[in-house]
Amino acid sequence: MGAKNTADESTSGGAAMTDDGAQTVEGDQAQTPELGDVYEALSNRRRRFALHHLKQLDEEQPVDISTLSTQVAAWENGTDPEQLGYADRKNVHTSLYQFHVPKMDDLGLVNYDRSRGTVELTQYGRDVDVYLEAVYGREIPWATYFLLLSVVMTGVAVAAWADAPLFDLVSDGSWTLFVAVSFLVSSAAYAYSNRSMRVGSEGSPPEVETE
Repeated sequence: MGAKNTADESTSGGAAMTDDGAQTVEGDQAQTPELGDVYEALSNRRRRFALHHLKQLDEEQPVDISTLSTQVAAWENGTDPEQLGYADRKNVHTSLYQFHVPKMDDLGLVNYDRSRGTVELTQYGRDVDVYLEAVYGREIPWATYFLLLSVVMTGVAVAAWADAPLFDLVSDGSWTLFVAVSFLVSSAAYAYSNRSMRVGSEGSPPEVETE
């Protein structure tokens, strides 16, 4: 009896036994995933769309996987959920059910109840803040842009200070204002892009908006 009770206690608190006797940890009790694992999970667009929709929901309630797959399919096809065909919904539903949602569940981003067919964000999934530029990239990442801008503006400042040809036609104060405005406008554009490119931002996923 004592050995049985010890074994029962060791599998409580979020742990479960699989059919082959292996112990697993479910839900928010799962180990917090590494950042690299999160980016690996979100390297797939279908999983990004699913997380985007889950993070948009105000209520912390399980979502039926059929509802989730319908919204993901609508974004993929650039249409409204009501206008989706059966084949489109079925294709997305099958892949989410069999592969993508279990993948996010394994990483601790969601709680997936396969028997009920429901998905719910874990606390980690709600807190994770993923910037999509880091996931699928852009032609010129912001880090590279600001590096190039700094190099160019430094060259402008040096040329203006040295009264280089053509630069001496404009006052130093005007060049200073030009440099300041360039960084101000670029910073404002970066702040807007940073907000709109995050998973869970308002509206459709950024990838849908930019395609």
